[in-house]
Amino acid sequence: MRGADAALAAVVATAAFVVFTLTLLPGIDLGDTGSFQAAITYQITSARQAYPLYFNLAIPFVQLTGPANPARALNLFSALCGAISAGLLTWLVATVTASRAGGIVAGLLLAVSYTFWTQAVIAEVYTLHLTLIGLVLAALISWQQHQTLTRLALVCAAYALAFGNHLSTILLLPSLIAFIAVAHPRPLDLVRPRVLAGGMLIAAVGALQYLPLILRTWSDVGAPEGWTARLAEFWFDVTKADWRATMMLGVPANEATVRLAMWAWDARQQFGVAGLALAVLGIAGLWLRHRPWAWLVGTAYIVNTAFALTYNVGDTHVFLLPGHYFTAFAAGAGMAFIASYMMPTISSLTCPPEPWRRRTPRPTSAMPAGRWPRPIGLSAVALVLLYVGWRGWTTWPVTDRHLDHRGDQFVERTFFGLSARDALLVTSMPWDQENALYAAGQTPHAIPWVRLNEVMLHFPYLVRDNLSIGRDVVLTADAAAKVIAAYGSHFPVLRDNFPPAASLAETVERIPRGSPYAMTILTSLPDYALDENDVAEALRGLAGGSQRQNGRYEVIAGIAGENPSLHLATDRPLVKDVLLAGESLHVRFDSWLPFDTFRRGGFGHVLLRGRRILFVERGVSLVWLQRDGTPEVAYAAGVFAPQPRYRIPVATSRLASR
Repeated sequence: MRGADAALAAVVATAAFVVFTLTLLPGIDLGDTGSFQAAITYQITSARQAYPLYFNLAIPFVQLTGPANPARALNLFSALCGAISAGLLTWLVATVTASRAGGIVAGLLLAVSYTFWTQAVIAEVYTLHLTLIGLVLAALISWQQHQTLTRLALVCAAYALAFGNHLSTILLLPSLIAFIAVAHPRPLDLVRPRVLAGGMLIAAVGALQYLPLILRTWSDVGAPEGWTARLAEFWFDVTKADWRATMMLGVPANEATVRLAMWAWDARQQFGVAGLALAVLGIAGLWLRHRPWAWLVGTAYIVNTAFALTYNVGDTHVFLLPGHYFTAFAAGAGMAFIASYMMPTISSLTCPPEPWRRRTPRPTSAMPAGRWPRPIGLSAVALVLLYVGWRGWTTWPVTDRHLDHRGDQFVERTFFGLSARDALLVTSMPWDQENALYAAGQTPHAIPWVRLNEVMLHFPYLVRDNLSIGRDVVLTADAAAKVIAAYGSHFPVLRDNFPPAASLAETVERIPRGSPYAMTILTSLPDYALDENDVAEALRGLAGGSQRQNGRYEVIAGIAGENPSLHLATDRPLVKDVLLAGESLHVRFDSWLPFDTFRRGGFGHVLLRGRRILFVERGVSLVWLQRDGTPEVAYAAGVFAPQPRYRIPVATSRLASR
């Protein structure tokens, strides 16, 4: 590793880490993030939650850096992995293309790409996944320099290690085979029994990362008899075969055109048209000068993107991340191609070729045909770097989550006013909300809390025992509905007035007339039904009687009590500016409906003077400005919408029994 290249990579990684920490989510989140934060809190993982390398690295990191706030510490671990991934990509491109300018562009483009940034500020496995991909590619460079079996074994070891974090690492295999086949002068020599046996041994050692999960499955109460049945149960859970079977290649053929449109939109969201053009140029440059890497980058992008587009899951955007990684690699190679063509003598930005690279003939004149004057070359490089900086500047406000406390507020609201002495909480919530309760760490221990589906069969006895010791049984809205459906009027289920859960129309009533506002309505999920009558009543009071329009995305903005200045609906994500009372609101949708069922950091955003004032979620999201300019936010029919609580109170139950 050249010292200057390593130093450059360290600078890029440090810059990325600073940016990620400044925009880091401060605490708990819903969805998969809450699941990881809960696993760190309890330090218990199952085969179903099969990311052994992620947890083995994250648990000591959390213990060292943030035992008082494990949720934030785990978010910080993702930021660290994201920074290392960007720095490693910088080194990879600078080394492969002999261009430090290319390395800088690749590393920074990845760091400021929208989806990667959103994953780098929350607890997730994808920044570590891309770091491990970079580690495999670094081992490939070492093998390409000196094609020995020992260095090939290092490639296999890095690849086997990566399987401990995410099983989608298998998608990298075709590109590795293509690279080795093109780079090795006699690739058939590598399929000898000795080499294959060594690869299988390394794979077996790598699989030992899953041994604790296998042993836990083996010792579970109720595990099936026989070692083959227990291994089958482990494999079923670790691969999530029950739902992956319906999702892999699970996109109907008639949706192919829409999925391709989503892919094109997502690619522009990450890098812009200029960034994608640079990547296309980079593939051409790699093909001309570093053909094995052209095969690797091209096949890796195609295989990973094809998998993501045919994977029928609610967060396709995160499975496109490896494709984004190789797009940034190609864009860096495009910058290197420009730099070598326009500035062949700039040693500060272009590394001298290594001995193992194919050398190109040196020009015989000071200004050969096709070369550009030095100022033009410098201007071209500066222009690309400015473009990367502009991408980061415009992406920052919508990926910044350092003031996002909605997850913590959701937990506080759920447990509001309850204590172990006088209440038992019984919940029935969608999985993404419930994960946040587990991630709260000590809160479920301090307040007795059970899930309804675990106690439904003996619910009357649960109620009797808790009422007998003076504890109310408190129910979430869905839990109360299920209890009433199952037991009728057997229990006196009363609505709890605290905390209050105002309807959308009631919220609109307290908005002062004349206040600027913006409301978005995105197709709600089945778990969060949209009350059309409530929405219609809210629009009558807020938007001068405007009627709903048809479209997956709908935005209404204006002055409260007047006809809206903006009211449109569309089936495709859009970006729109609207001027309200001298203030310019910027509305952007950063999701693709109906395929996106959950998005880390919101399905869209509303900005005021470059500062986000609203995370747009599925369902209804509403923001209005108070007289002092402070934004107020409300949600309905969505994951953050307030839900009423219900009680089976001790006093009423005793009266009823008398």
